Amino acid sequence: MAATVTCKYCAFLSYSHRDARMANVVHTRLEGFRIDKDLVGPDTATGPVPKQLRPIFRDRNDFDAGEELAAQTVAALDDAAALILLASPHSAESKPVDAEVRLFRERHPDRPLIPLILDGSPGDPVQECFPPALRELDGVLAADLRETGDGLALALAKIVARLLGLPPDEVFRRAERERRRRARIRQAVMGALIVLAVAAIGAALYARHQQQVAEAEQQKAEALAAQQAALLDETLKTATEIVDLAVAGAEKSGVQRSYTIALLTKAEGFFDGMAKYGRSTPELQYRKAWMLIQFARNYAIVGDTGKERARALEAQQLLAILAKATPDDANYQGSLALADIEVGNVLVAQGNLTGALASYRDSLAIMERLTKADPGSTDWQRDLSISYEKVGDVLVTQGSLFEAIVSYMRSGTILERLVQSDPGNTLWQLDLSVAYEELGDVGAAEGFLPLALFSYRESLPIRERLAKSDPSNAGWQRNLSVLYGKVGDVLKAQGNLTDALQSSRDSLAISERLAKADPSNAGWQRDLSISYERVGDVLLAQGNLPDALESYRDSLAIQERLAKSDPGNAGWQRDVAVSHAKVASVLLKSGQAAEARQHLAAGREIMAKLVAQFPDWSQWKEDLAWFDDQIAALGR
Repeated sequence: MAATVTCKYCAFLSYSHRDARMANVVHTRLEGFRIDKDLVGPDTATGPVPKQLRPIFRDRNDFDAGEELAAQTVAALDDAAALILLASPHSAESKPVDAEVRLFRERHPDRPLIPLILDGSPGDPVQECFPPALRELDGVLAADLRETGDGLALALAKIVARLLGLPPDEVFRRAERERRRRARIRQAVMGALIVLAVAAIGAALYARHQQQVAEAEQQKAEALAAQQAALLDETLKTATEIVDLAVAGAEKSGVQRSYTIALLTKAEGFFDGMAKYGRSTPELQYRKAWMLIQFARNYAIVGDTGKERARALEAQQLLAILAKATPDDANYQGSLALADIEVGNVLVAQGNLTGALASYRDSLAIMERLTKADPGSTDWQRDLSISYEKVGDVLVTQGSLFEAIVSYMRSGTILERLVQSDPGNTLWQLDLSVAYEELGDVGAAEGFLPLALFSYRESLPIRERLAKSDPSNAGWQRNLSVLYGKVGDVLKAQGNLTDALQSSRDSLAISERLAKADPSNAGWQRDLSISYERVGDVLLAQGNLPDALESYRDSLAIQERLAKSDPGNAGWQRDVAVSHAKVASVLLKSGQAAEARQHLAAGREIMAKLVAQFPDWSQWKEDLAWFDDQIAALGR
């Protein structure tokens, strides 16, 4: 057999950064693939079978949109024993992916080039999944990740077989045996742990016997300990898979949040069980923290700020310990920054602006360090832009508009650079639209209506393209609804009531569809109440008092339900007070002063409690003064 070249990397993973989430899954699964001990060592066509498939190079550098590959990427290609292509319509159109495949073929024709199909089909005129450099080859054998093809487990087994130079049947047979073993383990995780504990006690008792028996029992105890370690490894994998499933489900339109939370609760049981049995490793803590962040995000959606805060703080504490213990681990540092943002989000919802700003600035400080250390990482660049955005949001609420504009502009500069590097990245497109929107918000707050309308209309085409490209993406639909509403507000302020009403009703139509699709989503219910309120504002400006009153009452009914479900959400309490004020304004114009007084009194009571609880909110003090003036005017 010809001598094999020792390479630094087991493989080079080539993919479009629009497929980054699945690339991360493939990368993690391959590096964690367990190779049976009896396979390790013998020479194959690709060299001696290793103990594990790591490291696998995954290129995170996405800034260069040109055709020239970065020097680091070329070096990694030369030092990779194989190239794995995550094939999809995105990668088929990616010039960097095509360049990577072509360069690898030219320099290393004897090394394996392994396609792994994520989406599309080879040769399909509409959904071609191979880049041009691969289409030139005949008889390319590919694994298919999709359930309609090989499925994830079988496709990864095929990739492993190619990397190890083993017969595919050998790997498939062992993978199937491993799958059945995991299924049996998952059905009896806790029971098996109890059995192992009893067996360990038995081993200690047998130690009192003669030396020969003791040695035999010692060997048995060591075997059981190894079995327990393997069992806990499988449990960690199972818990991680459940969290991944919950995250994927949360991104789908029509998936109830109760289902997502139930999956996360199941995963939490696995994590707690492992910690109880002495498996509190850094990896376990890191995975648990990620699960807690998902909990916090879903509790925010269903409107439970108490549970949202508890989970966000727990995640923050776990990650702070990990980040302090290993300050050079960028993943721990970056995840801590995300946890800081989650804590800041819930503090904003609960009215604690000072605490929220401090948490957002902690996140910003981490992301500035990470991007300085690795300026080529688009993930860190995007997270940095989000931190700037969050800081700007609080500064706007506190009235520090100049500082907010500076923070928003820094965020927007990063996002414009990202979008220029990859115009097809929908996530960055959405981020850029948010940056335009936030500048529009500041313009609207300052009364610069032309600036506000210009900024909103810069954002609007991006939102419309995204919503049209995937009608099932509820998040994109919701973002479009919000922007329609804000455009309507500016048009109303400019006196263009006809267009303002149309834009407000466009927003309302989307909000109604989303709220109907998932009644448990408190955020969408609040969006619906705001849409009703906006329509009422325009109708009132047109002099249509009956319809305006009906729209305001619809808004108030939703907001009262939300405020009752979560009394700790200060923002929702203030929403109710504002709705009372709007209903009262129409009643006064209609000559119904007695009922108007009741609504003003109800709104004033809410604002008095909020001002007493959160004295640093200047806007709320102004709201309370407004209610006092209106009630006093009725008494004259």
